[in-house]
Amino acid sequence: MAPARAVPAETLAHLAVGVEPSGVVLGRDSAGRAVLVRLFAREPMSVAFVGGWWAARLLLFRCLAHGAAVTVAARDPRDPARPGSVADTAHWLTLDQAAGRGHVTLAAPGSEGPQAGPARPLLRVHDLGPEFPAGRLPRPWQTGLTVLPQVTPASVPLLAAADVLLVQRLPEPEAALLGSALGARADLVSRLPAMDDEMVAAFGAGSVRYAWLTPTPIERHLFG
Repeated sequence: MAPARAVPAETLAHLAVGVEPSGVVLGRDSAGRAVLVRLFAREPMSVAFVGGWWAARLLLFRCLAHGAAVTVAARDPRDPARPGSVADTAHWLTLDQAAGRGHVTLAAPGSEGPQAGPARPLLRVHDLGPEFPAGRLPRPWQTGLTVLPQVTPASVPLLAAADVLLVQRLPEPEAALLGSALGARADLVSRLPAMDDEMVAAFGAGSVRYAWLTPTPIERHLFG
């Protein structure tokens, strides 16, 4: 039998294993490296997105690829269009068809949604405008995503309180309003109106990152 060998504690203290960062693939940076954003954690998270329907679908599709289940609270297509919403329930459910069905469901009033865990987090999409904020969620591995088509004074408190804020290109007045709410530097705010159509700025943990969404061939086929 081989003799037992003990590794000194001081040696173990210097051992380290490189671990790649994890998260949902948002896109690629200017050097072509993947930009990952942490959208799911043991503690419930709040995320806000300001942009268009094309990018919102892409974001949700990538959350589905990450293994998330999705519930959606949005207006019924038979109801009048609600200012401040991105799409209706019929549009959101087309993502379920693209993902193979059974992954995107409508949020039942008062329901906490399906069971969530690290292998199957839950994304609760809220597309009813800023006057009906989704709020922070009570259960682990659940993330609330509020989607908005633009920055307005009514949306500022919600955007400023989000753990992660994802923003497409903004007109200068909206960029200034957002920058004031976030206390962002002027040089960062000035970049928002100049971003490319397929770029997203990710604000979180006191920093901002920029990514080109760079759709895959499948995503381009599904969403254009």
